[in-house]
Amino acid sequence: MNKSILSGLLFLCLLSPSTVYAADAVADTASPEPLLAEPSFTWTGFYAGVNAGYGFGGDDRVGLRTGGIFRGSIGDLENSGFLGGAQIGYNYQINNIVLGLEADFQGGDINDDLSTAFLGSEVDAHSKINWFGTVRPRLGYAFDRTMIYGTGGLAYGNVKYSVSIDDVNDIESSKTRAGWTAGAGAEHAFTDHLTAKLEYQYINLGSRKIGDDVLSTEATSDFHSVRIGLNYKF
Repeated sequence: MNKSILSGLLFLCLLSPSTVYAADAVADTASPEPLLAEPSFTWTGFYAGVNAGYGFGGDDRVGLRTGGIFRGSIGDLENSGFLGGAQIGYNYQINNIVLGLEADFQGGDINDDLSTAFLGSEVDAHSKINWFGTVRPRLGYAFDRTMIYGTGGLAYGNVKYSVSIDDVNDIESSKTRAGWTAGAGAEHAFTDHLTAKLEYQYINLGSRKIGDDVLSTEATSDFHSVRIGLNYKF
């Protein structure tokens, strides 16, 4: 009986280490729980937002014609003033390249006045851009949540323009004009949905004749703009 008990205890001692070792081996070779990777940011998607800025540096040389004869230039109208509005667009990202299309509409008070003596007369000229908009493709390069881009396309806007001589001979016009714009900017995504941008644009609304054969001028409405904007990405 004693020999049987002793043999049983010896067998259990030999078995226990191998069992523990086997359990440890199973535990050591078990696959770890998979970690959930945070999805990377993408610029792809629709967005909408608001912006505000300043227009400056317009360069409209005012020349006068009377009776079809060019009489000379009276000076320059340098349009400037504040602007603000909204934009909407869509981006599509391919690796680091971002292709987009954006449309914006701006209200503005971008204007200038000019008064001077010319050929013995008092001449007054005034130009004001009440509102304008653009439709532009954008081409950008993304550094994760920061993107730099170039842009350019169609510009249009309402321009009021007037010239008077001695408050008697007046010419004036208020029309919507089409032109072009080009610029560049940088945009950063602070969250997956909120982005902010800083953008420069040059806007040129073209040249046109104002007046008639008695008195006329060639109006050229253009200006530079710098603006900041906030976008919500859907």
